[in-house]
Amino acid sequence: MPYGNTPRSDDPAARRRARRQQATREELLAAARALMLEVGPDNVTLREVARRTDFSPPAIYTYFANRDAIILALMEDSFRRLDAYVRRVPGDLPPDRRVLEFCFAYMDFGRENPADLRCILSATSQDLPAGVDRTLGLEAARLISETFREGVEQGSFRMPGGLTPAETAYQLWALVHGMTVLEGIDLTTVAGGISANPRRILEAFVAGLRHENTLTEIKGD
Repeated sequence: MPYGNTPRSDDPAARRRARRQQATREELLAAARALMLEVGPDNVTLREVARRTDFSPPAIYTYFANRDAIILALMEDSFRRLDAYVRRVPGDLPPDRRVLEFCFAYMDFGRENPADLRCILSATSQDLPAGVDRTLGLEAARLISETFREGVEQGSFRMPGGLTPAETAYQLWALVHGMTVLEGIDLTTVAGGISANPRRILEAFVAGLRHENTLTEIKGD
């Protein structure tokens, strides 16, 4: 989102100023994101963000009124990044393939954006600052649920144990979310026999929901 008011298209100086302000804001957010990955959201301070970007503490208040404002901006930015990942999945894929691709997109997001994942985990486990768009962080779960419902209506899926599509989507969401978090943890120190191929596990889960006459060929990695 551009910082400040949108400059008039016929005002080159205003456009340059707006670009500089936006670049500065992105620099501050990048520093805050890196800091959060190191110390957690509760320990992010504007003073430390200012120090890392060679800003004076008073100057940073031009861009963010307080600590809550920069945390709010980080959360919204992280939610939008996740939304962009899941939106890459083609909408014309068969439901069984599409739901897998949504899961893979979420796992790719977590692997490639650990600071954003931590921000989202924090956002879903505590009270959010006023103004956070909560719907952004739920987009992946919503799409999975809608795809399950579509698959049931088309006869692609059977729901196990009499579960509803929403309940089965929750089950899958818990699985993919848990594996995304665990992917960054070395489990061999506590259980040498634990080994996981998340994609294979997800494919096996979805395969168990398919009607035999609607199987989509899945090729493993």
